[in-house]
Amino acid sequence: MSNHYHLCLATPLGNLSEGVRWLQATFAARFNRFRKESGHLFQGRFKSLVVEPGSHLLELVNYIHLNPARAGMTTVSELRRYRWTSLRLLPKVRTRPKWLDASWLDYGEGLKDSRSGWNAYFRLLEMRASDDPKEIDRVERRMNRGWCIGGREFRDGISRELLEREGAIRLEGDELKELNRSHWERALERCLRRLGRDLKEAAADAKSAEWKVAIAARLKAETSATNAWISERLSMGAPNAVSDYCGKYLRNRAKKCPFARKLKTAPMSSFKAF
Repeated sequence: MSNHYHLCLATPLGNLSEGVRWLQATFAARFNRFRKESGHLFQGRFKSLVVEPGSHLLELVNYIHLNPARAGMTTVSELRRYRWTSLRLLPKVRTRPKWLDASWLDYGEGLKDSRSGWNAYFRLLEMRASDDPKEIDRVERRMNRGWCIGGREFRDGISRELLEREGAIRLEGDELKELNRSHWERALERCLRRLGRDLKEAAADAKSAEWKVAIAARLKAETSATNAWISERLSMGAPNAVSDYCGKYLRNRAKKCPFARKLKTAPMSSFKAF
């Protein structure tokens, strides 16, 4: 692209940071030598997303391939000849570099790593390029925000793995917010299951219903869930009311509350706050 680049990489050794550091340092050194300049070339740390194999990976690859055309740097029909993309090499099955993986093509219905398969893929890109602007915007947001692209089960599994690895979390901004929300959502689901309740009951019951306050107090004690998130998910009214409800509950009712006893057996030990 004009001021950044996209890469879709497999990292079997888990050394993404080291690899990108080498890539950017080497590129910057050669760029500066060629241009007779000095100083930093890239601004800030790179952004990375974990991607689930399958349809989610294919959607990401399509997004990367179409980006130059959507930015007006080339046309969809010329993508296979665009200089700054591996898409011009992928269809050359016999001569492409061995490290250039095309296995993601199998995730497309009826697509094969063959001449006819790649012609079909280019037709697929043409259709994707003509999608409704709202759909394009949805994909754009999905590919550029958060920390993980995948289904609920995959995202939960990755977040659990991250939370169990002390010192492994290095997320900021939107990525950290999304990981936290995933963590809070799982904690809430466990509490609801323990009490035999659901969010429909939460919406219908009183804002200060004791079972809801018991869950809120548990979440506040064991996670980093915010008042705003808790109040929205449990239908408890204004965010600051959550603190008031929980304060009164902890002072007067927590020790005698039957809901609190049930929630104590909920497996919360794996939850951590960030």
